[in-house]
Amino acid sequence: MFKQILLLISLFFLATSCKKNIQKVAVDAKKPEMNVVVKHKNYAALSSYSKKEIKNWKEYKDVEELLTRFENISPLEALNYAVELKDLTKKMKDSIKIKDFKTPAFKARVNVLENEALRLYDMTMIPAITAKEINLQIDKYILIFSSINEKINTIYQKKLFDEEIELEDFFQLDSIDNKQKTEPKTVKKPEKQIQRANPVSLEKKKAFLRKKSLLQNKKDEN
Repeated sequence: MFKQILLLISLFFLATSCKKNIQKVAVDAKKPEMNVVVKHKNYAALSSYSKKEIKNWKEYKDVEELLTRFENISPLEALNYAVELKDLTKKMKDSIKIKDFKTPAFKARVNVLENEALRLYDMTMIPAITAKEINLQIDKYILIFSSINEKINTIYQKKLFDEEIELEDFFQLDSIDNKQKTEPKTVKKPEKQIQRANPVSLEKKKAFLRKKSLLQNKKDEN
C-alpha cells in the first residue's frame, strides 16, 4: 500500500514537471526581446470615495494587486503570470455583489476584461508569439481595467452629487420653514376700491341741468 502511494506521488510530480516543460517550450525564452522589461501605462486610479465604497470587494483588490506587477515587466514574465491573472479576473467577474455595479454597461466591461486575460493566457501556448504582441495585449488589459475604474468613479461621483443635492434641498427647505416661523405675521389691508361713476347717472344729471337752464331762461324772459 505504501509503495502504491509513493508511486502515485512520483507520477504526479512527473506529470507536473512535464507540463512545465511543455509551457517553457511553447514560447522561445531565448529571444532577447522576450526578456526586455517594458514600462506600461498606469491605469486610472479610484477616487477616495470609490475606494471606501468597494473596500470589501476582495476579488477586485486581488486583481489590482497582481496588475501592479505588470507596470514594469518583460513579455516572458508576463506570460508566467497569465494563468494567475486569468483565474483572478474570472473570480472578480463572478463576485460582483454591489448593487450599483449590476448594470449591463458595467458587466460588459468586466466581460471584456476577462476576454483580454484569456487572450494573454492563450499566448503562452503559441510558439511563434512575439514580444510586441504580448506587450500590446498587456496594454489592452490595462486599458480595460482602467475603463472599469473610470466607470466606478463615475457611478460614485453621481451618487455623491445626488446626495449633496438632496442635502442642499433639505437645508433650503429647513431655512425657509424657520424663516416663516420667526417673521411676524402682517395683516394685509384691503385695497380701497375706486368708485367709478355710473355713465347712465351722468347723462341723467346733464339732462336735468339742461332742462333746469331752459326753465330759468323762460322765467327771466317773463
